[in-house]
Amino acid sequence: HHEILLQIPMEPYDYPDNDPGPQTLLTALAPEQNLDRLYWHLSRFQGYAGIANFMGARFVATDTAMAPIVKEAAKRGLGYFDDGSARSVAPSLMAAQAVPFARADVTIDGVPTSAEIDRQLAKLEGLAKERGLAVGVASALPISIERITAWTKTLDSHGLLLVPLTTAMMKSKSS
Repeated sequence: HHEILLQIPMEPYDYPDNDPGPQTLLTALAPEQNLDRLYWHLSRFQGYAGIANFMGARFVATDTAMAPIVKEAAKRGLGYFDDGSARSVAPSLMAAQAVPFARADVTIDGVPTSAEIDRQLAKLEGLAKERGLAVGVASALPISIERITAWTKTLDSHGLLLVPLTTAMMKSKSS
């Protein structure tokens, strides 16, 4: 079962040196301008279960910038996936809006080598056993896909189940 999330380019700390792309949501823009940019992204595509930040460490850490985006997601019944940025205000904003929400617990391929990916997958597995649920995030690198594919084949024997992200989002909404 595959779910699609729409990544929304958001301002990183080193913007514009590091540019997420056209119609990036920026902390210096008025909420209406960022909402116009969000609408632009939302209109490019359909069938997504939620939205996610693309880059955006500065944007997701800024309450006044994030709040209108969260409200809009709530209004549209969209979940929000946070890539795990340490300073993100998303968790508290999502709870206040009762938006289905998930946050990455582990970045699986921050170091894209077989050994490191396997180590991060083991860490993800440990968290899942400890908490009952854990969320990993990875890029679509060939090495990542290869290692994750191999890992998913071992989950049954480890007593674990892979679930869609919206399942994790709904669980967080109800807890």
